[in-house]
Amino acid sequence: MAAGRTPDPPEIGVTVAGPGGATLPRVPSAASPSTAPQGTTRELLTLAGPLMLSNLAYTVVGFTDTLLMGRLGVVEVGAVGFAHLCLLTLVLLFRGSLNTAATFVARALGAGDEAGVRRWASVFLGCGLVGVPLALMGPWLLDGLFTLLRPDPSVTAVARTYLHIRVWEVPALLLGGAAISVMVGLGNTRTPMRLAWLVMGVNAALAVLFIFGFGWGVAGAAWASVIAVTLQNGLAVWLLGRLHGPRFGRFWPARPTRAELGSLGRVSLPAGVTELAEVSAFTVFQGVISRLGPTELAASQIANQLASLGFLPAFALSSATGSLLSRALGAGRADIAARIGWRGTGLAAAFMGVLGLLFLALPETLIGLFNRSPEVLALGTGVLAVMAAYQILDGVAIVLGGALGGAGDTRFRLIVTLVGAWLVMVLGATLLAPRYGVTGAWAAALVFIAFAAVAYALRFASGRWVRARL
Repeated sequence: MAAGRTPDPPEIGVTVAGPGGATLPRVPSAASPSTAPQGTTRELLTLAGPLMLSNLAYTVVGFTDTLLMGRLGVVEVGAVGFAHLCLLTLVLLFRGSLNTAATFVARALGAGDEAGVRRWASVFLGCGLVGVPLALMGPWLLDGLFTLLRPDPSVTAVARTYLHIRVWEVPALLLGGAAISVMVGLGNTRTPMRLAWLVMGVNAALAVLFIFGFGWGVAGAAWASVIAVTLQNGLAVWLLGRLHGPRFGRFWPARPTRAELGSLGRVSLPAGVTELAEVSAFTVFQGVISRLGPTELAASQIANQLASLGFLPAFALSSATGSLLSRALGAGRADIAARIGWRGTGLAAAFMGVLGLLFLALPETLIGLFNRSPEVLALGTGVLAVMAAYQILDGVAIVLGGALGGAGDTRFRLIVTLVGAWLVMVLGATLLAPRYGVTGAWAAALVFIAFAAVAYALRFASGRWVRARL
């Protein structure tokens, strides 16, 4: 086998009964038994725990920016949140594709292929260099997005200032993102956690200094993020080599071969398009809300920041589930992979159910942390009520989507996203928002999340993801 090629799955041998009656293969493997995870709750939480703290740090960054913008005004709160979605839309095709480094690296690790680990890490670092031309084209692309979405003029003025600065963090964001994904595939989630808390502290200190000390306003918040993100991701690339180079060899950006490009096209590209489709749909969704007015957009943005608390365990468990599941498949243990997927899903549903209860019990208290305007409180309370209704379903969709991604079954996720996010959420919000306001728009999001949760659960129960090939 050539260096850098992830081994094809061996021929299917003995079968075992999986959840829901599906038949899952138990594949013989030449890999050492120690490379296969066991699929225990402790194992999942050990890997997911640092990722939860990483997500908490990123959520605190968003909270900090929203709180500071709240001191500047209602328009700034909504505009910066909307601008952040526009920036995600710009980078997500590439970032989502690069995040599959964890899948390829974990599969090679599970198979005991250290040369494959080194090669795939180098290939993804090479792909991460796409951030340089993307940053150069970014201002023009973002202006085109504003023209397409047509937000309120007051929102556009603030968001454009913010984004034309934030775009310069894109090269470091993508290259460092590839390095962090490789670490997750190797089971190292503590280093990304420490880097996340570093970026939180640097961003908060610089944001206060630039916004209020220097009087730069929204531009100050943007420059604080650029400096913090660049520092974080530069350290990620350096630490990948320092911590894991002694075992796997030198990690250096490499050009993929034709065969590797085929693998990236089958697995990584659909994953990137899925993230782009979902977040761009949400950007258009927020654009629909922005046309209702700055108050509606601010209420929606604050409620969404609160909902991001639920993403702490859900996305951490999604990453941990996908990584462990891919490693189990690499070791030839599809039965353990199925156990990992369902166990991660149950944990996420439990965590997010607790958050839904808080949304129902303390809506005005939570919204009031950001803004005490009576109009914002009233609208935000209605949005939180809708969000409370879908928290458990969202946990199911996030983790099972991550499990399917870890198996390489990324095209199914793309189909669900294109149908659900665009036809259900965006079209539904466009029809409901003019009549029922911001709460009606979020009701369309509720229907999309329910659709995705059911679709992913049926797909995972079928066991068809086992046959996905990297």
